[in-house]
Amino acid sequence: MSQVNIYMENSTQLTISDMDTLRAVIDLACSRGAFRATEIQRIGELFNKLNAFVEAVAAQAQAQEAQEGADHSEPETPQGEAQ
Repeated sequence: MSQVNIYMENSTQLTISDMDTLRAVIDLACSRGAFRATEIQRIGELFNKLNAFVEAVAAQAQAQEAQEGADHSEPETPQGEAQ
């Protein structure tokens, strides 16, 4: 892979943190009147999609952490031994 492709791969990634920041920027811009009335519906729809996505990812992460915590709290039985 060339250096250009590697750079583009690394520089175009969006993280959940980036999306959360974007959500906050949209909310702040709306509260300060940065959008025209004719634009606000579209901006609101985008915000709702972004918000739902970020919340779903956060819920998945919490569920995964809870599952991993439950997996680690159960005593392990060595293979071949009955419980």
